[in-house]
Amino acid sequence: MDKIEKGFIINSFHEAASLYADATKKLGFWKSEKYAFEKYLYQNDAILDIGCGTGRTTFALYKTGFQNITGIDLTLAMLNEAEKIAHEYNLDIPFILGDATNLPFKDASFDKAIFAFNGLMQIPQRQHRTLALKEINRILKPEGIFIFTTHDRDKNENYLNFWEQEEIIWCGGKQDERLYEFGDILTSGTFQKDTYLHIPTQLEVLDCLEEAGLTVIESFYRSELFDENEDVNDFSSDCRFWIVQKSGSAF
Repeated sequence: MDKIEKGFIINSFHEAASLYADATKKLGFWKSEKYAFEKYLYQNDAILDIGCGTGRTTFALYKTGFQNITGIDLTLAMLNEAEKIAHEYNLDIPFILGDATNLPFKDASFDKAIFAFNGLMQIPQRQHRTLALKEINRILKPEGIFIFTTHDRDKNENYLNFWEQEEIIWCGGKQDERLYEFGDILTSGTFQKDTYLHIPTQLEVLDCLEEAGLTVIESFYRSELFDENEDVNDFSSDCRFWIVQKSGSAF
């Protein structure tokens, strides 16, 4: 059985592109995103929206004054939908096809970067997620800020029994052969089936950030600070926000 690779991720989102486009028009910012973006992004910043998909955060940022923004995504079908929406709204936003583990930009090209909706954790294998973090560090200017979200394996008590059972499965070598490491799952969501996702612990994320040369300046669990509306909760499960910065620079 073949391991989960980039092609699997692309196909997963290709099939769901039109549904994500509908959500882009409907949802806009989460309350938690609005807080983080207003606190750490400045309107003259050059911003890279990684894993932009159909442009939910890209368009919301642009419409609130953050107009020096570029969207990049791995899936052409998602970008095609984003460009349709941009044309519909008459917005001039560049959308680029590209891979977070090999960003097509020069060093220190952006002031800030975001990777919304747990997108970083849809990159298979820890070494590749760490490579993406290193790439993000590379394209950030000095004192650059990166905002992203992940699930939190230790935080959500509703899934403690699930992870106990998963650990037994992995220790017995009976896990899905397509997966790489404990914390990997294949899940079906509102928009798509057989979606790959890695559910990390906080310690795992911290270790990857340290290896990539990024320092945490704020982190919070969404539901502890914000009561998101029903549409947002239907669209996305609870998650942890990470706001990090290039090491060696003070915010």
